[in-house]
Amino acid sequence: MQDERARLDVVHGQVQIHDVCPGGRMNFEATPPPYPFGAFYLIVKDAAEEVWKNTQAPDALIGMEFLTDMAVPVQGLYDVRLPTGQVRPLSLNSLVVAESGERKTGVHNLVAEPLYAFDAGRIKKYETDVHQYELENRIWKSVDAGLRRQITKLTQEGQPIDDLCRQLSELAVNKPVKPRARRIMRQNATERAIMDALEGDGESIAFISDEGEIIIKGGALNQTGTLNKAWDGAAMLTLDRSDGVSVVVCNPRVTVSYMVQRQVLKELLDRRGDVMRGSGHWARYLIGCPASTQGTRYTYHLDKEWRHLPKFHERMRELLDEFGRRVDAGVIERTTLEFCDDAIPRWIEMTNYTESMLQPWGYLHDIKDFASKALEIAARVAALLHVFSKQEGKISVDTLNRAIKIVEWHLHEFKRIFSPATVPQEHRDAQVIEHYLFVNYWCRKFNFAQKNLVLRNGPVRPASRLDAALECLIAMGRVWIGVGPKRERYINLNAAYFGSLGGAAAY
Repeated sequence: MQDERARLDVVHGQVQIHDVCPGGRMNFEATPPPYPFGAFYLIVKDAAEEVWKNTQAPDALIGMEFLTDMAVPVQGLYDVRLPTGQVRPLSLNSLVVAESGERKTGVHNLVAEPLYAFDAGRIKKYETDVHQYELENRIWKSVDAGLRRQITKLTQEGQPIDDLCRQLSELAVNKPVKPRARRIMRQNATERAIMDALEGDGESIAFISDEGEIIIKGGALNQTGTLNKAWDGAAMLTLDRSDGVSVVVCNPRVTVSYMVQRQVLKELLDRRGDVMRGSGHWARYLIGCPASTQGTRYTYHLDKEWRHLPKFHERMRELLDEFGRRVDAGVIERTTLEFCDDAIPRWIEMTNYTESMLQPWGYLHDIKDFASKALEIAARVAALLHVFSKQEGKISVDTLNRAIKIVEWHLHEFKRIFSPATVPQEHRDAQVIEHYLFVNYWCRKFNFAQKNLVLRNGPVRPASRLDAALECLIAMGRVWIGVGPKRERYINLNAAYFGSLGGAAAY
C-alpha cells in the first residue's frame, strides 16, 4: 500500500518458501520489519514503547495488543463512515503468532488491565442489581396476586372491576425486569452463547485471549459466518432455537483477538483453514508473526518506571465509563465519525493503487482477499487513533496516513505468511539485517554500525551474503556505506526511515 512501486517490488522479496498445509500456506521463517510504533499518536506510541522497553517482548505483539485494547472500548461508542458512504464498526480482528516464552500473557495483562477491571465492576453491579430485582419482584408478585384475588372476589359478587383491571394493567407494564450480566471479555463460547451475549440492540463484546487455543477449541471460530457478519456491522442477526424461541441481535459489535503458537495455528488450518480463508474470515484479520526476542532480553535494573502506560489506561477508563453510562441508561447510540475533505483524494489514490496491484502481475494478486479489506481496516484504525488522541471534528488526512502505515505492515505480513511466492536469498537477508540494525543499534541510540562487527556478531554470514543484503537496503534508501579514516566501513542508518519506526532516537 505504499506509493512507490519500487517499495512494493523490494518488499515482495520478504516472502519466503512456505510450508504447505491442507488449510493454507504459512511461512514462519522470515523476520518481519520493525512494527511502526511511530505511526501511533503520542498517547499510544509512548505507552507502547514503554511496554516494549520494560518487557522486551516482540514489538508487533505489543503493537497489536494496543490496537485490540483500543478497539474494545471504542467499538461500543463510535462507528466510522467510509468515504464511499458505508458506515462500519470500529471492531478489529487480530491474530498474533508467537511461541511460548514470548511474554504474551505479561503484555496482555499489562495493557488490557482496565478491560478486566471494567468487567469486574459490572459483575459487582450485576450482583447488586439482582438482589434489588429479587426484592422488587417479590413485592410485585404479592401486589399482582392481591389484585387478582380482589378481581375474582368482585366478579363473584357481580360488582364492577374496571378500576382493578386498570391497576392490573399498569402493574404489568411496570413488572421488574431481570438484570442482565454484561461482560465485554469472552473466551470460550458456542454459537448460542455468542448470540445470547449479543441479544438485544447495540451489545458489545470481545473474544480475547493470550492463549488462543482456548478460543480455537472453545467453538467461537466454528461460527465464522456469524463472526463475519458481526465484523461487517450487520443490522440484524437471528438464531432460531429448537424450543421455538428466537434470539434476535441488532447492531452488534464484536472484536476477536488471540495469540497462538505456530503448531496450534497449523492444526487449526489443517482442520478449517480452507473454510476460514475461503469464507473471508482471515481477510478480516490483522495478522502478525513477530521475530522472537528470546536470548536478547537482558536485565540491567529491576525498578521499572511506568510513566506513559497509566495515561493510556486513563483514556481507556474514560471510554469504558462512558460506555457503562450508556448501557445503564438503556440507550446505546453510537457517534459516526467521518473523514475530512482532504482525506478523500488520499482514499481514492490508495483505492486505485491497491486495485492496480490486484492484477495477475501485481504484488497483491495472491492475497486479494485481504487487499479487498485493507482500506476499510485502515479506516477503522484511523478512527481509533482519532478517538484515543481526543481529536475533534473529522478524521484528518494525517491520521488516515498513519493508519495506512500500520495496515501496510500487516498487509506485507499477511503476504509473507500466506503467499506461495518464493524470492531471492538476498532479499530475505536484507529483512533480517534491517531488524538486527534496528534492535541492536538504532534502539540503543546509535545511527551507524561497523560493518565488520555486524558480520562477526550479526545474523547473516558469509561476507558475500551480507554484502548482497546491504545492497538491497541501500537500494531502498534505508542505509548507506561510509568509509572511516582507516578504510574501515560503516553502515549508516537512514534516520528518516528508522525514526519512523519508533524506538529510541539516534544522534
